[in-house]
Amino acid sequence: MIFKSGVLIVIRFLEKAYNPMREKTKQNISKKSCAGTAFMDRAADTLLATLSAVIICIVLAAVFFRYVLNHSLSWSDEMVRYLFVWFTMLGAAVTLREREHIRVDFFVEKLSARHRRWAEVAMLACVSIFHAVLIVLGACWVWSTRGSYTSALQWPLNLLFYAALPCSATLGLWYAVRRMIHGEFTEGNGIDDKPTAPEHGGDACNS
Repeated sequence: MIFKSGVLIVIRFLEKAYNPMREKTKQNISKKSCAGTAFMDRAADTLLATLSAVIICIVLAAVFFRYVLNHSLSWSDEMVRYLFVWFTMLGAAVTLREREHIRVDFFVEKLSARHRRWAEVAMLACVSIFHAVLIVLGACWVWSTRGSYTSALQWPLNLLFYAALPCSATLGLWYAVRRMIHGEFTEGNGIDDKPTAPEHGGDACNS
């Protein structure tokens, strides 16, 4: 009996010592996760802004050289075309993060709150599967087109052009899974009385 009581005392002591340590560990992991998420969001936004600025600068330079100096740049059209592909694909992933894609929610709004949530989860799951397929097929596409080069700059075409698909699909998969985990569904999220996600789709740490 005394031995049993002593064991219980030791167990309770260890639980009291372990629980604060476990909560602190969870908080540290959560902070690191939020910091990494915020970094990825800022990196994606910065990359999009940089691509947009570079495209504008190249177009203005091409116009200046052609109509002012009467000397066209042989590589400007090619570079703008490939950069615009990257801009469009990465922009689609960021739009998924911000929940700004066009969607028809007529039938979803007819469902109850519980079934609506399951429908939203199912849609995000389908989006995640679609992006996963794009990653695999895009990687195969990049591999199969190795050895091809652009006509003007003679840069690897598979890295400059075709790689935009698997890279943007990877980012889109990350955002779709993150939205599904944090409950970031439609804009305005009428599933509950209170929205489960913040107004800004990319701020998953505050959801």
